[in-house]
Amino acid sequence: MSLLGPSLVLLALTALVFGVVRPRRFRHIGWLAALPPAAITAWLFTQMPAVAAGQVLVERIPWAGDLGLELSLRLDGLALLFGLIIAGIGTGVALYTGYYFEDSPRLGYFYSLLFAFMASMLGLVWADNLLLLFAFWEGTSYSSYLLIAFDDGEEAAREGGRRALLVTALGGLAMLFGMVLLGSSTGSYTISDILAAPGLTRAPVYPWALALLLLGAFTKSAQFPFHFWLPGAMAAPTPASAYLHSATMVKAGVYLLARLHPALGDDPRWFWALLLTGGITMLVGAVTAMGQYDMKALLAYATVSQLGILVMLLAFTSEQAVIAVAVGILAHALYKGPLFLLAGIVDHATGTRDLRRLGHLRRELPLVSAVALLAGLSMAGIPPLFGFLAKETLLETFFHHAETLSATIGWTGIIAAATAGAFFVAYSFTLLWEGFLDGHAAQNAAPVHHRPGLAFVLAPLVLTLIGTAIPTMLAPVGHLLDAPASDMAGETVEMHLALWHGWTPVLMTSLAAMAAGLLIFLGRSRVRTALQALPAGLNGAVGFDQLVYGVYGLAIWVTRRVQGGTLAQQASIILGAAVVALGLSVYTMQWPQDFRILRDSSPSLAELILAVLGAVAAIATVRAPSRLSAIISSGVVGIVVTLFFVFFNAPDLALTQLLVDILTVVLLVLVFYRIPPRPAPPFRRIVRLRNLLVALAVGALGFSLTLLSAGPTYAPAIGDWFSLNSVALGHGTNIVNVILVDFRGFDTLGEITVLAIAAVGGYSILRSLFFRPRPLAPAAPSAEQQPIEKQLENEATHA
Repeated sequence: MSLLGPSLVLLALTALVFGVVRPRRFRHIGWLAALPPAAITAWLFTQMPAVAAGQVLVERIPWAGDLGLELSLRLDGLALLFGLIIAGIGTGVALYTGYYFEDSPRLGYFYSLLFAFMASMLGLVWADNLLLLFAFWEGTSYSSYLLIAFDDGEEAAREGGRRALLVTALGGLAMLFGMVLLGSSTGSYTISDILAAPGLTRAPVYPWALALLLLGAFTKSAQFPFHFWLPGAMAAPTPASAYLHSATMVKAGVYLLARLHPALGDDPRWFWALLLTGGITMLVGAVTAMGQYDMKALLAYATVSQLGILVMLLAFTSEQAVIAVAVGILAHALYKGPLFLLAGIVDHATGTRDLRRLGHLRRELPLVSAVALLAGLSMAGIPPLFGFLAKETLLETFFHHAETLSATIGWTGIIAAATAGAFFVAYSFTLLWEGFLDGHAAQNAAPVHHRPGLAFVLAPLVLTLIGTAIPTMLAPVGHLLDAPASDMAGETVEMHLALWHGWTPVLMTSLAAMAAGLLIFLGRSRVRTALQALPAGLNGAVGFDQLVYGVYGLAIWVTRRVQGGTLAQQASIILGAAVVALGLSVYTMQWPQDFRILRDSSPSLAELILAVLGAVAAIATVRAPSRLSAIISSGVVGIVVTLFFVFFNAPDLALTQLLVDILTVVLLVLVFYRIPPRPAPPFRRIVRLRNLLVALAVGALGFSLTLLSAGPTYAPAIGDWFSLNSVALGHGTNIVNVILVDFRGFDTLGEITVLAIAAVGGYSILRSLFFRPRPLAPAAPSAEQQPIEKQLENEATHA
């Protein structure tokens, strides 16, 4: 039985419950919070045999069929692998969070955000519709922003969240445009249909769709030059960092690329974009990690490097490449997640993550140090751990490419991968030695204030033990990874994983990388000095902030020029722009040769009287000597319009106009009654001329549009369509109501939103006018406060 939809509902309800209840004093709340993701993980494990046998679970709920949108969920091998990582590591993070925050009053709020993100991430990897995938994609962006900026009192958290949101949200919008192009070119937004569509890469819009999709994937997975947001997001609480930036959110872009790989993998543009971007990201992240002293910052740049490896591997279509991707995704989650969690435990125990103040933890925190040693050695790729196998499959991909396709690309990739592998070893050893094993650092080390219990360490311990045990059972693990590798390849792939293949070139290259990494580790002081000497402008965050502040500056300049003056100036700009836009539209229209503007019949006496009366009332409004007379004259204009509707048999419009006119007059009288009159300074001649020209232009345009609307129809009237389809499609006999709430429902929603915002502003103004609270009496000042109070008293007297 499929439980894809119910699983998402369960997580959404859990997020809602924690957001409402917000528990504070329940010490073991983490165990309760871990139950929903644990149940989903258990159900996914039950689906492994069927998925491994080639079965696919599908749930489809029609929604907006005309837009190509349906709630379509699909569980295949790739979705199962990501689902197990998201739900499995989410279980550990949920348990860990309860002990990390302890008695924090915001624990419930954090859990609410965590489960909202978890639901969005699972929906993203299970979605079989591009538009539905985008909806969940944006859900991860916004929930991750709130998680990163959770400590909103810290500037680093706010800045990290802002950068992450801007980069990923802008990339998401670009990806949406690419999805629309891709869906329109194939005639379907269903991902499984798109993957099966023939000739997709030959479509005219394909290059644009590819560029936009890659932009979305690269920004989400922190690829160069967008990698800077990920280290900045380390200001998030450690449970969020461990979950978002090691196992889930940052792999969303990798998932999208892996999902589209069968259809787009043969395209040369795809190959070079992923190869170059992933390769540069791999090297930049690996080298930059060596210059970090903060444990989470080091792990963040290591994550950037690993993401670059996965993206680079997806450039290839060989069986070795998809095997390396599947192994790399799982291995990275099982060693990087625990390391992030352990960094939080260290921070929790000592109050710091600075490697320069650690090193003695092997004696103070032996269990934490042992877990860190296993996970760190796996990250370094030391045999016989799972990370070593991931590195071997990476090198095997490039050796295979060098032997079968291109020696130049293959050997370049081998050198780049070996270089990155050397830095993997170097920064992993640096983390372990300076953080846990260096006994000489005990003199300047931060003291341990809080020793974690076994329950606090349980989540990283279990994840590390799973990763450590995998190399001892490669046959069943390979069988598990066959399905996701096959989904990425678009054909059946069978893995034959092994730690020992003999003294192969792959093993010799791996050993050489380890030796080079050991040398870099021994000379890490010089490497760090060289990295710190680089210009700050090379940091992507600096350039991004300059760009953002430049946009802010431009917006401020434009606002001051366009909206910085009087209300009359702002209205003149808006009305002038409207006149130009509408005037050009009317001028460029292709009118029929026999089109006539004026009707043959002359206006009746009543129409002439109303027209003259309206004109007189409008002039009286402008020339009125007082505000009250101006309000009354404007009310007369509204009454004239009401009478026009009555004469032309539109009683419903007449009633609406009358009510709006009365309400407007009453509100204006009430507001201006409370506002004291202020003599307006005389307008300069140039200002009066501008106002006159704008008024004449708007009046002429309105007069022209009225005459055009009264003439012969330029095109078939849409009113006939509304009359015919009001009952059939809108299920209502009142055509106006059907138009407002059905055919133009989104327009009505926008208008309601604008009115609601205006009502809030109006309420604020009226409240400030009618309800002025009395100032509170100041407390009696103390002797120390007396000089300040005297100064305030003097200022109040002068005021």
